[in-house]
Amino acid sequence: MLRSAFCILLLASAAAPAHAAQPSFCTTRIDGKDVPMAYDPKEPSLRDNYSLREIVFTQWGRDTCPSYVVLRSLTPGLTDEERAPFCLRHDKKTESIIGYDLGKRDAYGRCDKPARTACQRVNATRNAAVALSSAAARGAAGGLRALPDGSGAVILSGSQVHISAVLSSIGGAAAGLAASPAIVAGAAVSVVAVGGAVYACRDRAR
Repeated sequence: MLRSAFCILLLASAAAPAHAAQPSFCTTRIDGKDVPMAYDPKEPSLRDNYSLREIVFTQWGRDTCPSYVVLRSLTPGLTDEERAPFCLRHDKKTESIIGYDLGKRDAYGRCDKPARTACQRVNATRNAAVALSSAAARGAAGGLRALPDGSGAVILSGSQVHISAVLSSIGGAAAGLAASPAIVAGAAVSVVAVGGAVYACRDRAR
């Protein structure tokens, strides 16, 4: 699933018009393997999300891709503001990125505190995200709250039983999420609705 996002990014760069800026190629570590990527070095958003410390890190380290580029490839379809709640989950054993999680980012775009869960996009319609956001705005579901980071994301955390009960109480497309494998498989999870998409963050053993 993650590999397809990288392939799309590379193909998009290859198909860019001749007058477009030449892409910069880089390498990042994903699940213990080197993955080639490409990006536009003159993109304004890159400068806004690229710290001086990370610039030095990518010049001398094994990973040469900006964390912004990596996180964007893992969360396609989201704007910079919408992906604000997420950070890159880094595994020290393999020295590679193993996904993304909820939390603040450090200077390298990684989770500022050790991540305990991993997030994945749930195969659900936009209607489910709208239903969750609407319920949060109305205060119609206990424990469902908006994140105060300007991303527009709403989050619901707790046990799998609690999550399923709240989703069912909202009804409609949101209720359909209760049976999602990404939610059912986790003992303690968080469900995040942002940018018309729904993400489930659950324990992931390494």
